[in-house]
Amino acid sequence: MPATVAIVGRPNVGKSTLFNRLVGKNSALTDSRPGVTRDRREGLVRYGSQEFRLVDTAGLEQSPQTQLQNGMQSQTISAVTSAHLVLMVIDGRAGVTPLDQHFNELVRKNNKPALVVVNKSEGNVGEPTWLEAFALGLGDPIAVSAEHGDGITDLLQTVTEFLQLGSGLYGLSAPEEEGISIAILGRPNTGKSTLFNALLGEDRVLTGPEPGVTRDAIHINWTYANQTLRLVDTAGLRRRARITDNLEKISTADSLQALRFCNVALLIIDAVEGLERQDINIAKNVAQEGRAMVICLNKWDLVGRGSKREAELLTKIGSSLPQIKGVCVIACSAKNKTGIGELMEQIFETYRQWNRRLNTSDLNRWLASATQHHPPPMIRKRAVKIRYITQYATRPPRFSLSVNRADALSDSYIRYLVNELRESFKLPGVPIRMVTRTGKNPYSRQ
Repeated sequence: MPATVAIVGRPNVGKSTLFNRLVGKNSALTDSRPGVTRDRREGLVRYGSQEFRLVDTAGLEQSPQTQLQNGMQSQTISAVTSAHLVLMVIDGRAGVTPLDQHFNELVRKNNKPALVVVNKSEGNVGEPTWLEAFALGLGDPIAVSAEHGDGITDLLQTVTEFLQLGSGLYGLSAPEEEGISIAILGRPNTGKSTLFNALLGEDRVLTGPEPGVTRDAIHINWTYANQTLRLVDTAGLRRRARITDNLEKISTADSLQALRFCNVALLIIDAVEGLERQDINIAKNVAQEGRAMVICLNKWDLVGRGSKREAELLTKIGSSLPQIKGVCVIACSAKNKTGIGELMEQIFETYRQWNRRLNTSDLNRWLASATQHHPPPMIRKRAVKIRYITQYATRPPRFSLSVNRADALSDSYIRYLVNELRESFKLPGVPIRMVTRTGKNPYSRQ
């Protein structure tokens, strides 16, 4: 396994900016306001032939005042406990503060090797703080500017040298297989993070009764039933017109990016509140991106199986999402951890259908039957001939129809073919793409 390096420090010293600089992309949310980061965010850093796992953490507070702050501090302490090396980040412009000294003692009490990183040290601004940081007793401080990239090479060199001198249990590492990527999506406060923790079997991310606790999209590699998975918890998606805060805009963009790069989208619907317009909008986004989808009716312990609510929700979902007809709906309770096994089985099945490739001869026999039952409408009293069909790609399944006239098939007739194809070949909950093109039939006699 690769080594784990945790970035810790008081709020607003540039930890997330340093995380983004080291992993080489803007993964963590950054803002001038303190306390933006709440959950642990992980990323892989590759330097030369070495690879290690980097963990961004929430800013430490000496005396947490709220339950949320307590949870943030617990997450940070967990990151320190599980790390092989700790990067203690201080602000080169502000000097070593009493809060820095307090959390320096916290790191030392955990008996973890640590490096002091003096951030915001562009030019000679951080030199007085760099000299002052020797008093922390963690060896030679490293002056960097995460914003401008100054000193990053020296930091990486020092970190990798330490890992190479480790016990041999970590250090050099081959890239990990990510497997199936599952993004948990939904409106705020539908129980996404609670389900995320229930799947992992640990309190990996913060949860709370108030909406908007999750800000970053948290990616975790996970193994279930001997299958490698990548699970992504995302921030709640509200209607675009209601988003005014810049930080929420960034969180929304991060969630949508997780959707674009996932394989299976797990849409969480609050069973108590029922299906709302925003749930339908999110489902439409999933279909437009071509992702496989499974719907989870969370908080089912508050509704009860066999109630009228169940029939109403299933009927409304079926009528509201015709573009992914037959999408599987699983009722579960993340809080009580019920329905998890059935949910994972359906995710695996939907993923298999999303990757499915159909035999060309079977497709063309189906096409002959479908067009005989409902022939294409005539255009200007001329018949439209569909010569043959082929599947040219998967993820999602994509098909090409060869016709005698360009743009001869109407959208309604293509929807008819898609629905017939979905029903005949058992492709529920999977977006299907079907395009037309003109050209000669290569199988016809010359």
